[in-house]
Amino acid sequence: MVLQKYARFVVSNAAQVNSIENGLRTLTYILPGRFADAELASEAIYTLLNFVGIYHDSLLSKAANSGLLVDKEGQPLKIDVSPFNRYHGSLSRNLKLYRVLSLVLSSLQFSEKLVEMVVAKKFSDKLKWRVVSWIEILKCVLRLNLLHLSSRRMVTGTVIPERLVDPASLGTPNLALQTAAKKGDLWTGERSKLNFTSVRDILQKTEGNADLGSFITSEVRDAEAIAPAQSLIRPFRALGLAGELLFILRPIIYVLGIRKLGKRDWRPWALSLLIELVSRQMVRTDLHAGKDTEEHTLEREELSRRKWLFLYYLLRSPFYDQFTESRLSGIAEWCNRKPLLSLLGSLIQDYQPLWQQYYFYTAGS
Repeated sequence: MVLQKYARFVVSNAAQVNSIENGLRTLTYILPGRFADAELASEAIYTLLNFVGIYHDSLLSKAANSGLLVDKEGQPLKIDVSPFNRYHGSLSRNLKLYRVLSLVLSSLQFSEKLVEMVVAKKFSDKLKWRVVSWIEILKCVLRLNLLHLSSRRMVTGTVIPERLVDPASLGTPNLALQTAAKKGDLWTGERSKLNFTSVRDILQKTEGNADLGSFITSEVRDAEAIAPAQSLIRPFRALGLAGELLFILRPIIYVLGIRKLGKRDWRPWALSLLIELVSRQMVRTDLHAGKDTEEHTLEREELSRRKWLFLYYLLRSPFYDQFTESRLSGIAEWCNRKPLLSLLGSLIQDYQPLWQQYYFYTAGS
């Protein structure tokens, strides 16, 4: 009963709840360095917000599927399901184990920084690295299982569906209830499982034939929008599979190298970078082989995300200690002398100790 009331409250006040979430997230970025253990408080709030956000997303998704959401004008909200949500939603619906493992992996990603921070502050550095190792091993096992369950397809950085709608664009709940019945008749294709507007509803919306061309144009779907969900990411061949396995195993190899040789040894850093470069080249070569040589949207987005992960190497020891730290400190000091940039300089100075002390802040895993 309490959860049902809370669910109705969230759906009825989605825009306001979203504003509170965004405000608290912003607060977590500026808390570190403000008082003793501020970074721990910041990470605890951020972790909690991530879990709460998943729950709120599920509530909005159910409301959207029930036709209870409207825009600011009170019109039924048209939900455009992204390729990412179609792909992961299909796997989660068809494979219960995939859904469970995805939630476990996401939970680890949300809480890993907090866990590392608590262990480092309350116990010892040796125990911290042991815990970090086990977290990376568990994430590796989960990703290997997701790779297997998805029939050797690329494992994306995020493995749970994203938020369907922007809460700031939603109308009031009363309008939603009043207009839900006006959503119109839909029929679902047997093969594509997509919803289509009925002819009667089209005629009602276009008043017989007025502006029918514009309506049809607005309903045109591209090839990926009507393709089967699991075709949005193609199965790997042998070369791509080897590259994906290297990418999944890289964090474990890096952590074990740090534990054996130390953070300031160049060999773990260089080996990790080499593995990631080789993995990327193998995956790209595999995707461009065969008849379909063009990268699909999800494949391209994931490769782009992985490319940005290379920036973390600038923040990892020993490269950070010898090259990046002094330059960042100089930038922070310069920003502090400029009134409009002083906040940026302060944030850099507050986060520098975190990048040095905690593995998961620059892990990229």
